[in-house]
Amino acid sequence: MLLVELSCPSTYYWLSFNQKIKLITMKIKVFLFATVLLAGCQSTTTTTKTSHHVSKQSLSPAFDYFARNSRTNLNWLIDEDGQSEKNLWLAVSDELNMQIPENNRVREQKEFYFNKKNYLQTVTVRAEPYMYWIISQIKERKLPMELALLPIVESSFDPNATSSAAAAGLWQIIPTTGSNAGLRQDQWYDGRRDVTESTTAALDILERLYGMFGGDWLLTIAAYNCGEGCIQRAIDNNIAKGRPIDYWSLDLPTETMQYVPKLLALSDMVKNSNRYGLYLPNSNLNHALTRIEVGQQIELTQAAKMADIPLQKLKTYNAGYKYNVTAPNGPHTITLPINNAKKLEASLNRGETNLVNWGQHRVVQGETVEILARRYGISVQSIQQANAMTAPIVAGQTITLPLSSEYLAQLSTQQTQMAQAGNSSSGVKNTATKYTVRASDTLASIAKRNNVKVSDIQKWNTLTKNSKLKVGQTLQIASNTSAGNKSSKNSKSSITYRVRKGDTIANIAKRHNVDISDVLKWNAKLAKLHSLKPGDTLTLYKR
Repeated sequence: MLLVELSCPSTYYWLSFNQKIKLITMKIKVFLFATVLLAGCQSTTTTTKTSHHVSKQSLSPAFDYFARNSRTNLNWLIDEDGQSEKNLWLAVSDELNMQIPENNRVREQKEFYFNKKNYLQTVTVRAEPYMYWIISQIKERKLPMELALLPIVESSFDPNATSSAAAAGLWQIIPTTGSNAGLRQDQWYDGRRDVTESTTAALDILERLYGMFGGDWLLTIAAYNCGEGCIQRAIDNNIAKGRPIDYWSLDLPTETMQYVPKLLALSDMVKNSNRYGLYLPNSNLNHALTRIEVGQQIELTQAAKMADIPLQKLKTYNAGYKYNVTAPNGPHTITLPINNAKKLEASLNRGETNLVNWGQHRVVQGETVEILARRYGISVQSIQQANAMTAPIVAGQTITLPLSSEYLAQLSTQQTQMAQAGNSSSGVKNTATKYTVRASDTLASIAKRNNVKVSDIQKWNTLTKNSKLKVGQTLQIASNTSAGNKSSKNSKSSITYRVRKGDTIANIAKRHNVDISDVLKWNAKLAKLHSLKPGDTLTLYKR
């Protein structure tokens, strides 16, 4: 009221001199108060923005390392001075430019997230490692920065998230959509959970939808949620009824009606975090995920040790691998934060990689998956998944086995003992060695493993057809080592094989059409299978 009166000349004219003095004094006070208030607002804004920046420094080596391993750059993260790193979330908020309408649907979602600020703060911390790659791709494609927030709506930045509709990964891509987008999905690997592959696919899908819906991002984002057919049907219905065809006017499924407002509400809260009391964490470029190409199959357990990172965290960052190992036929990349990636790379350069062995087993009569699982020290499920089994195994069938290190070490020790026993009895016909029966062993499997006949084992151990083997039982296994009776090994022509980079006992055996147990038998020096290195030599015998 005071300001209105002061602005009215006629009222001012009829005031007495003392009244005029009082009004002028009050006007000066109001002006000074407003000036101080505005200065305080400016000071608060400046302080808040400054808190988001790192101190002045030369750009860290992480910038170049990320660019080299990710084939993209982080120029968008460099501050205006060209020498320091912006806070990740400030870089995001500066480029959130979509119009935020003030309607009930958006207000409801703002209220929802406002009441879950602790959740949002947790998610922003979880999101940081993934965001560097995602934002770099968005910047390269010149897409809206709001898309970088979509994984919050979709999965809360959890690559292991799976919906009731079988959508998976950060971007919640369903199997058919993933296949159409070129994402590999098999018994070993699911590209929908791979952060780099799924991001590429998701942004490809969004760009395609953007072109389909005439450059309307709200319709594009809605179509990402419920599909282009859903949006097109809603548009056609409104056209038939003479209604507008913008997103806000369409009759859509409840989830899609809330989906776009969720993203817009998030965008507004991130852009105006101070207004909403939302704390956005400080960032550190060394947390950024990058990829290391191992060049061969590797167990995640070993990769975690080499990279000095908790195994569970490494598995989360590499959720595309369904088991504790990279896929047999690739990919063989490991995704992890920059600091850990440097350690893994250094360890690989020192040649510290253990070899993963996959063996071939020819099924004999009476064997089942359960028997093989116990014999080889692996799970029934692992065998079934490795061979995509839908029916019981049958005699003569060849199956792939992910051989455990425990089994391979045991087999190697046994072969070494047999070789030593044979050497100590050189020149003696039918030298006997001892074999200790293991769980699920049969006479047929023991005979095959030792390259002898079942009838011979029965004869050497006075066993009948009805004799039952017991775990721990000792059997005598004879081998002909005299000059007049050469062993079956010596009756074959031998070759010397030089180990190459990426070789494993299993793939060497497969390449030469022999069993992995034969390779071990012929090379008793392989007491430690995982120490096989390029340049080592093996003796192999042709069939």
